[in-house]
Amino acid sequence: MVRRFFQTQFILFLVAAFALIICSCSNNVPELGNSRLAVIFDYDSNEELPKARLSIFVESVSNPRRFDTITVSSNQNEYVWQASDLILAADADRTYCGVTNFVMPANEKIPSGEYTVVFHQADDEQTEIKRILSYDKSLYETKGADVPQVMKKFYSSRMLTIYDASKKIIYYGPRTAELSDARGIWNNYRDASEFQESWINQSGTVICNLPMEKVEPGK
Repeated sequence: MVRRFFQTQFILFLVAAFALIICSCSNNVPELGNSRLAVIFDYDSNEELPKARLSIFVESVSNPRRFDTITVSSNQNEYVWQASDLILAADADRTYCGVTNFVMPANEKIPSGEYTVVFHQADDEQTEIKRILSYDKSLYETKGADVPQVMKKFYSSRMLTIYDASKKIIYYGPRTAELSDARGIWNNYRDASEFQESWINQSGTVICNLPMEKVEPGK
């Protein structure tokens, strides 16, 4: 379920191009490139408030399979997350690794501010980076039906993910006029079974995933 709900334009594209990376080992500590912290808001219905989770992805300049665990710490308080079930993904010429499902205790919001992210290897080597997360916490009180209006204020992109019956992504990209409803989606993708609209802010630090919908062109 986590992989179906990747939340920034950057992260959602990784899911669309998801692949395991098979690389040879090296004695060097893997180098890290661009990274992105994002808050993902998932909606079960348009009438409900969202569930929130923290995502971290980093571009690996060398071999990402050498990473064993990720530890993420909020420098504003004492919250620390750690995960070993890392996601490895690739697009045309870049490889990435990360985690998309760090959550807070009940009734707590994901902190803004500086984070320390440590990538650990099985041989006890580690690489550390620091990143700043800034986002509008009013989204915690925003119902699904109000997401488009709110996210437009942040110059957000309206994106669409289409799945076939086996949950495989068959389209990820802008929600165009010809893909504005189930009939249009079915006309263009006859294998489509479900679709989901997502709104991604300009900086890529917030993703709002609206409820999954069935492709039922007759309705």
